Amino acid sequence: MSAPFSSNRSITQGNHRRRLALLGLAALVLLTVALGAWQFSRALGKRALAAAYAQALAQPPLVWRGGHAPDEFHRVRLAGQWLPADELRLDQRIANGRVGVEIVTPFRLNDGAVVLVNRGWLPADAAVPAPAGSDVELARWPRFFELATTPPVGNLFQNIDPARYAAWRGGAEPVAYARALGAQPPFVRESGPPGLPPERHLAYAATWWGMSLIGVLLWVRFYRSTRSSGVRA
Repeated sequence: MSAPFSSNRSITQGNHRRRLALLGLAALVLLTVALGAWQFSRALGKRALAAAYAQALAQPPLVWRGGHAPDEFHRVRLAGQWLPADELRLDQRIANGRVGVEIVTPFRLNDGAVVLVNRGWLPADAAVPAPAGSDVELARWPRFFELATTPPVGNLFQNIDPARYAAWRGGAEPVAYARALGAQPPFVRESGPPGLPPERHLAYAATWWGMSLIGVLLWVRFYRSTRSSGVRA
């Protein structure tokens, strides 16, 4: 009596494992479908961002002395003065495959409001040139994710936002963030909309959905093999 009982128990355990394998594979397929959809939605968002950037470039430049901030990506000439004594560095930034820092210098407008201007990337040990010109492109505040807030060391920051700068320097929060325009060696300066291009996200979406298709084919094949062996999923 013990042998048939052991055999039935082994069959039951095998069936249970097959069902779990089918469920696990189905969950992976759903995950890759969701990740592909997420990347596709990001591609659409980046296309909208590129369109907004192009529209802003089509607007004539203006002089910004204070008051309401122009729309993001608009190119302006700041009127006021640079505040190099309150300059900061963003650490661990990469340009052309090299690790360095981005130099962010505040600019006080004529009405007293402060704009933080990212003047570009430099090697960490490079001397920082004095600010030259005030033509900038208004940008979004940098987006970042932190497991824990990292306080600045001197003027060296890991990430920056208005509240973090105000807490460090004191006074009111900066009213805008901008990128400096024009060549000023040795700075390396970015241009165009921030982040990955839409085509990169579309490629990621295609990769995830390709994995989804492979997962579906594997699921069907495994399901048929369990059916042929007498197992019902």
